[in-house]
Amino acid sequence: MSPSVGDLVVGKVLELRPNGAVVALSDQEVGFLHISEIAEEGPTRVEDHLKEGQELVLKVIGYDRMGRPSLSLTRVTPRDKEAVEYHREVVRMSSALAGRSLALPEEPPPEERIEWRLARWIEEGEAALTKLRRNRAKRLSERFYTD
Repeated sequence: MSPSVGDLVVGKVLELRPNGAVVALSDQEVGFLHISEIAEEGPTRVEDHLKEGQELVLKVIGYDRMGRPSLSLTRVTPRDKEAVEYHREVVRMSSALAGRSLALPEEPPPEERIEWRLARWIEEGEAALTKLRRNRAKRLSERFYTD
């Protein structure tokens, strides 16, 4: 997908030419950075400002007759560079978070009050007594019928 005019792009300098530089925007797309858009002082040597392999933040200012983006380095503001760095940081953080699971702290169990513990102890005691009474009644009835 081609960038629109006015979009910021990050590119890597592929080749230096006397009138500018060929910049790779993605694996399949290249753009051209004219010498007049490299520095504000005016045309000088391209080699004085750029090196092959250098990564740049550029602005798309149009398209040439072959449909390749025309790029500008002078029209990129400090605020634009800051926005690109912010975007890179967000991408780094989201990929780091995607690679690890987020462990939330467990909620501590609610504090158990002494009244609740006593009520549970009484219920357990009553259940045990009921079971003993049933067993006793069963034994008595068995002895009554066997006599």
